[in-house]
Amino acid sequence: MNFLLKNLELELDDRYLLVGEKLLDESKLTRLFENEPHLWIAQVDGYEVEIQISPSRVRAYSCECDQFGREKMCGHVAAGLIGLRRKRFELAAEPKQPAKTKPLTYQKLTINAILDNVTQDELAAFVRSFARTNKQFSLALRAKFAIKVPLFDNHGKFNQLLDAAIQSYRKANDRISASGVIQLQNLLEELQGQADDALALEHFAECWAMLSAIVGRFSPILKKLDGDEEPLKKHIQQTFLKIGQLAAQGLPPSLQSEIRDFCAAEFNRPAYRLNGLSGYLLRTWIILSKDMESFQEVLASLDAELAKPRTDTAYQATLLHLKFELISRPGLEAALKAFTIECLAEPAKLLQLVAAISPTGDFRPIKDLVEKGFRLVPDENIKAQLEPVLLHIAQMEGKKDVIASIARQRFLDTRDFAFYEQCKAHHEGNWRTFVKRLLADLVLRYDFRQNIGTIANILGLESRHKDLLKLLSEQQSLDLLVQFDRYLLKTKPQEVAKLYELLLKNYLADHLGLKASKKIRSIFEHLDKQGAASISEQLLDAMKTAFPKRIFYLDEMEAVQF
Repeated sequence: MNFLLKNLELELDDRYLLVGEKLLDESKLTRLFENEPHLWIAQVDGYEVEIQISPSRVRAYSCECDQFGREKMCGHVAAGLIGLRRKRFELAAEPKQPAKTKPLTYQKLTINAILDNVTQDELAAFVRSFARTNKQFSLALRAKFAIKVPLFDNHGKFNQLLDAAIQSYRKANDRISASGVIQLQNLLEELQGQADDALALEHFAECWAMLSAIVGRFSPILKKLDGDEEPLKKHIQQTFLKIGQLAAQGLPPSLQSEIRDFCAAEFNRPAYRLNGLSGYLLRTWIILSKDMESFQEVLASLDAELAKPRTDTAYQATLLHLKFELISRPGLEAALKAFTIECLAEPAKLLQLVAAISPTGDFRPIKDLVEKGFRLVPDENIKAQLEPVLLHIAQMEGKKDVIASIARQRFLDTRDFAFYEQCKAHHEGNWRTFVKRLLADLVLRYDFRQNIGTIANILGLESRHKDLLKLLSEQQSLDLLVQFDRYLLKTKPQEVAKLYELLLKNYLADHLGLKASKKIRSIFEHLDKQGAASISEQLLDAMKTAFPKRIFYLDEMEAVQF
């Protein structure tokens, strides 16, 4: 079709015109706006009407109603066309603002002064001439005003713009120059700003044309940049996020279908997959899927991708995460059950799912799956990797008993006292009994020798000084005494001094040379720093008496400044 808007009565059947006029009289036309240049949207009696007009000729129209589906015309479209014609005539009839008078003379030769005194033709001629000789200006001009150009194919318009930009910075070896990368970033910032404006104005189709052109043209060249690819990649990621925002709007059915088809066709292309961008397209596809048939279509594509042999574990993890999000929806319980069994049979997939969710910091959606994995998977290594996840979930849910229980096991496995502090902060009940049982577990473990320092530290932290002194005496280790004497120097100074004297004599009886001398000296310096100078003096006297002929050691010791 192609007819003048003012000639509606000559083009439309009277029965549609009469219904359209009646709908207008009854105020059934509740909304009429330009969704994007030359595409108008009307809400008529609950139905959405789309009208394409450029600039004053009707090019196409559609309606959601059943009558339009059968007859390709209806009263809703007629009402929209009549309303649009009235709106156009109202705008044309608005009085124009009088032009500003130009000053006769100017104080300075400014840009505004020049623009005030050149004609439109002169300015256009200059712009054309300058654009022919300056590549950056030409691209900036096209990027800034491409949206103003009424083309029937908006996608083609922005694709042409970006193809020209990329080609202008492509070198003979097919790579993009470093300076070109910077210019392309500037171009993307301009287009993204325009896309934001289009989205805010509900020019959804125009917004989609820009965003799809960006991802379609720039994703394949990310590996061909001589400059830093990260800033450009971030721009592409931001574009995908904007596509997600667009998909969440109340889009016309035809546009929803177009974006959904794009995501379905493009998500597994190497250009997106190898750059870690496929997940954005899949998530948008899921957002636009509204019924069970659409869910099953996405699920089938995800399963087909997961079935392919891959070495890219990050992509595999993304697919698993998106599949889990999809099958967690109502109506897909059977798929969720099958997925759970699959993860328990192949725990590597469960760990990949954990890794994919980790950046969000919220593992609660997979709590049930992780708990089953921890309980049913026999591999202790898998359990050790799932345990921190369960602890994180318990912390987010504020379940003190669960936190204390898991933190206790994490402490036994890692001997990390951060978990010990978590136990202390969240344990409810008799703390002394808890500590007693914890110490018993450390003693009974197969790696008891590696736990002695941990046991000593617990005894010190809990002020069990008698038990700590007994442990240090049994171990007969200078290094252990130096490490934990801080807990005993104030409460049992004489006992510590006697133990030091015994251990030092035993050590000097078996060790000679400079290395041994330096170790003794470091112990005395340690005692001085701990505020136990009297003990170090006492020990020095004891060593002189016990080893009167060990001049070398005494010289080393006397060098210590008390």
